[in-house]
Amino acid sequence: MPKNYSIKKRFFIIDGYAFLYRAHYALIRNPLVTSYGLHTSALFGFFSMLMKLIKKENPDYLACAFDSKGKTFRHEIYPDYKANRSEMPKEMQDQLVHLWEILDLMNIPVVKKNGVEADDIIGTFAKNAKAEGLLTYIVSGDKDFTQLVDEDVLLYAPGIKKSSEPIIYDAVKVEQKWGVQPKNIIDFLGLMGDSSDNVPGVPGVGPKTAVKLLSDYGSIENVLSNSNSITNKRVHKGLSENSNNALLSKKLVTIITDVELEFEIQDLIRKEINYETTSKKFKELEFQALINILESLSPSKSGKKAEDDKKDYKIILNAEELDELVEQLLVSKRLSFDLETTSLKPVDAKIVGISFSNSANSGWYIPLLYKEKNENNFSNDDDVLFVLNRLQNVFSNNLILKIGQNIKFDILVLKNYGIKVNGPFFDTMIAAHLINPTSKSISLNSLSVEFLNYEMMLIEDLIGKGQNKITMDQIALKTVAFYATEDADITYQLSLIFEKKLKKMDLHKIFNKIEIPLIDVLIEMEYHGTYVDVKFLKNISSNIHKKLVDLKDRIFNISGKEFNINSTQQLANILFDILNLPMVKKRSTAEDVLIQLSNKHELPKYLLDYRKYNKLKNTYLDALPEWVHKRTGRIHTTFNQTIATTGRLSSTNPNFQNIPIRRKEGREIRRAFRAQKEGYKILSADYSQIELRIMAHLSSDKNLCNAFKNDEDVHSRTASNVFNVPMDNVMPEMRRIAKIVNFGIMYGAGSFRMSKELDLPINEAGKIIDSYFKQYTGIKNYIEDTIKKAKKDKFIKTILGRRRPVWDLDSDNGIRRKAAERMAVNMPIQGSAAELIKIAMINIFEDINEINMSSKMILQIHDELIFEYPQDEESELISLVKKNMENALSLIVPLKVDFGVGLNWYEAH
Repeated sequence: MPKNYSIKKRFFIIDGYAFLYRAHYALIRNPLVTSYGLHTSALFGFFSMLMKLIKKENPDYLACAFDSKGKTFRHEIYPDYKANRSEMPKEMQDQLVHLWEILDLMNIPVVKKNGVEADDIIGTFAKNAKAEGLLTYIVSGDKDFTQLVDEDVLLYAPGIKKSSEPIIYDAVKVEQKWGVQPKNIIDFLGLMGDSSDNVPGVPGVGPKTAVKLLSDYGSIENVLSNSNSITNKRVHKGLSENSNNALLSKKLVTIITDVELEFEIQDLIRKEINYETTSKKFKELEFQALINILESLSPSKSGKKAEDDKKDYKIILNAEELDELVEQLLVSKRLSFDLETTSLKPVDAKIVGISFSNSANSGWYIPLLYKEKNENNFSNDDDVLFVLNRLQNVFSNNLILKIGQNIKFDILVLKNYGIKVNGPFFDTMIAAHLINPTSKSISLNSLSVEFLNYEMMLIEDLIGKGQNKITMDQIALKTVAFYATEDADITYQLSLIFEKKLKKMDLHKIFNKIEIPLIDVLIEMEYHGTYVDVKFLKNISSNIHKKLVDLKDRIFNISGKEFNINSTQQLANILFDILNLPMVKKRSTAEDVLIQLSNKHELPKYLLDYRKYNKLKNTYLDALPEWVHKRTGRIHTTFNQTIATTGRLSSTNPNFQNIPIRRKEGREIRRAFRAQKEGYKILSADYSQIELRIMAHLSSDKNLCNAFKNDEDVHSRTASNVFNVPMDNVMPEMRRIAKIVNFGIMYGAGSFRMSKELDLPINEAGKIIDSYFKQYTGIKNYIEDTIKKAKKDKFIKTILGRRRPVWDLDSDNGIRRKAAERMAVNMPIQGSAAELIKIAMINIFEDINEINMSSKMILQIHDELIFEYPQDEESELISLVKKNMENALSLIVPLKVDFGVGLNWYEAH
């Protein structure tokens, strides 16, 4: 008669390090790192799984078993046991002290014993618990534990995916999975061996062969004694030559069940968690999602029904349901929305559906393009316009907070449909970036896991990948509806968390006064786009092609043979084997190597020219025309607020920030950027030496401040101070050196890096730096004070308070420490410059709209703004731009803006 499990008390014993490693590698692609630099993926995953286990199973007895350092009896009988195991990653080791602390706070016994593996501790507990009349669940995915499975011991294997249910193995399931009964598992494992533990086993014997052998002979011993009757030559040979290994392997995989332990089973009765101190520790580790789970375990929350966590998602299919939805949305104080589209390019995107949410775990989805079409439902272009027109009052209502994850994309798509979305806005992606700008991922699913401990349906699971990828309108409506509404729901929930965190970290002003108002500015810039003269670019490309052909001929003539110039291996063969040039770095053909080799031979110079022209042609001249949209005739780049850790804007598809300016041919590309309409021109407004001015403000250095206040050439003034000569006697080379030093100091450059920049010996570069700091003591003090404060706070701030975590300032690794110091010095400067130009952009945009000008801001490139304007607005526009750029922030030195106008960007710059 089978046991009645429901009347037995249950003991859950966790394979600790297996749990920890599983957690670490589950988040290996998007690791969790605190704002002060501690990796926490393993901790987060471990306690997430542990608390879910407690919540789901409510164990009567609970413990965690861990391996201890040092050799075990298995090493004594086989020195190579686990010899191929790599050391625990350092980021995991750093988390162990917190692991032990939290387990203690949660009153969960940690069982370790020198010279004993966790497997043997677990085996002993399972045997002892059985004697006490308990039902034991071994929480592990390790198949070795199946040897212990019987009517009183079960293997509780976590699901493969985070959201999947665990698999509980009894004797029947063990045999179904591995082909043998639990009593034969040690023979099965002994025959197969185990590469992860370096258990040798028998060569040639895999799972299927092991099952067959044991089915025929019952045990390893019987298999070996009957090896001569086995007809398979490979298996026969393996058994004949490895009988000792087979028996040894069986011993190695056999779990010991009679270890002397300091804990009795009754010591493992589950005790109450210390909720207050555990919650405090989770806050320290920035585990908001785990705090939520912890609260659900609290006795005060024990009456909460599981149904509360279920999703209440509705599909809106007709006008009557739509009108009811609009009524509900119009009385909302806040709502999130998300568009499903046919393209990730707003200018090309058609709306597949729209989802909304105004409370946690609920939402609506309005399908517009979908598989199961019905004449009574929304299913054609007229219906899309009908739905959008009904929703216009919701989108335009400026009393409702609109929430989105990358809301700029959705607003742009709606703008292309003629729908205006009015603020106020809340963007969870921007908020997440402000809260932790160094996060590896701020995708919605990553944020959901980190802050809600909820894993979302992934787009790849929905539409597939690569060539097998399909479009959203081909997916079953119910599936698409859940996916889309989940996006809106999770975004809504995250906004509530991020709103509090922004205030707590004193980031809400930057969020609400700079980043959110900037969204409207960027939407207009992306929507309007930039005109690029394709014909002009093709002409330059044709000329560059001729130069490349000529360079290729020269290179082949000098080399004495033709080869693939873009192949580093073939090029190395030419340089180091045929021409016998010295190897600066081992067979390296990098640019810095070729520059050094140019003094030895003429070929490297031509190679450098070839690379530069080739990149110019492929990256810009031939690529930019491909980005011109057929309908608008303009390029619609995407401006990103969440890529650079300093807060700088970046642009993608295409990247306009890298338009080359150093070579004449690169600068010529700017001629292609021109006004599209007749009678229009281009205005360029560029901050003059903005980073140096911010350094003057932050450091209050007297000499640097005076140079700007007196409107002097700051580089000449620096050269005059450093080289101790009058300004009138500063030579061009002195000014060049001073310019390099001025900017190098801001990037934390030391004598080694400065020597490379200046092409001087290290000691001479060091002397120049020393002289610089004697003249600019305020800057020296600023650098030292900034690094000191960053060490204490573990973060640095811009003038307006944007944060950037900084760790490694006290690292034993000199390279990492110096990199952290450079970051600490430079980020406040770059970040403040980013804030400055963003404020200017917002104010300019508002002024242009207020007086209804036709002028458009079309590009932002580093510290430069570019406008397309009608000629009759020129003086008004220059005055407006100058006023806003020079008054964006109040610094102790004046801000200066350089202006230029012309028919194209080249002429205006």
